[in-house]
Amino acid sequence: MTDDTNIICVFTGSLVDVKYYQERLEEIGISSMFRDDFRSGTIVGIGGVPDSVELFVEIPDEEKAQKCIENLQKEE
Repeated sequence: MTDDTNIICVFTGSLVDVKYYQERLEEIGISSMFRDDFRSGTIVGIGGVPDSVELFVEIPDEEKAQKCIENLQKEE
């Protein structure tokens, strides 16, 4: 992944869901990263919301990633 100016959040949810979508995106050639503010917050003692893990992809991959996630959600 490149710098933060070239990435966009495509999903926010639980760590389990984010990891699942991240694996599926990897299978179709889309690299991603996630940010877990809850875990980071608990480490420094300020807390956070447990289901607010964010999944990011590079901007050129946004549409393909969104479509993949939507299709996976329909299957659930």
